[in-house]
Amino acid sequence: MKRHLWALAALSLTAAACTGTATPPGTTVAGPARTAPATSVTVVVPAGDEAVVTRVFDGDSFEAEIDGREVEVRMLGINAPERDECHGDVARGRLRDLIEDASVTLVDDGEDTDDRFGRLLRSVYTTDSFVNATMVAEGHALALQSGDPQESRLVELSAAAYDAQLGMWAPDACDDTNLPDIRIVEIEYDPPGRDFENKTEEWVVVRNIGETPVDLGGWIIRDESSTHRYEFPAGENLPAGDELRIRTGCGDDRRSDRYWCADDAVWSNGGDTVILQTAAGTVIDRALYEGDF
Repeated sequence: MKRHLWALAALSLTAAACTGTATPPGTTVAGPARTAPATSVTVVVPAGDEAVVTRVFDGDSFEAEIDGREVEVRMLGINAPERDECHGDVARGRLRDLIEDASVTLVDDGEDTDDRFGRLLRSVYTTDSFVNATMVAEGHALALQSGDPQESRLVELSAAAYDAQLGMWAPDACDDTNLPDIRIVEIEYDPPGRDFENKTEEWVVVRNIGETPVDLGGWIIRDESSTHRYEFPAGENLPAGDELRIRTGCGDDRRSDRYWCADDAVWSNGGDTVILQTAAGTVIDRALYEGDF
């Protein structure tokens, strides 16, 4: 089934919950207020492991000491830019300000204890902040639709940061502000049959809604994770008013179709975020959808 992103209720409801008004995907917010949304002064810190942060690796992972034991921690429910990506060093710097050399409480929130790199997956609290939420609310990380208990709260904060163009969502994050009008307009995240057997029918469509052609060479289409990236080839030109469909599977490129040839299905049936970035890494458009289960 073809999904027109501007018709997805999830987008409007999420934006409305955060800002009081629904903002269609692709809409540029005029005159953004570059301040984080207001948060509650009172923070209730759940029971967890007391730790001291000894080293911050990036905007969502760090090393800590628990009872004399060194552990690596991946913050639950969020994903910050990698250090070599747009806004990566800024995100790392902000997390260092919040927790490096500080005492924190690490809460497992009922999730698996380790990720694929052997790190602890934790919600992180200081005495006056829920750090995972702070990073998302200030635009230094995006919320993951991974089913953890804090998902709804983090997704709302992420939508508010996007609407306010904070941090990684700012139009001048890694480019100047004279950016072209390319928008994510459709997605098929759940093709018939098993996703990994029908990847060519899983796709995203982008459209040039501006009045001039745009060179997409080096631009990126990505999901919420740190692994799925499609890079447009050098010389990829999108004329005004035209569309490109990026199919997850393999095939021969045609006039309006490009083939990612990804190793596995990309767009999660349980909900995901489609992100379009320039070659420098500035986010041009972002579309969040909720899944079918």
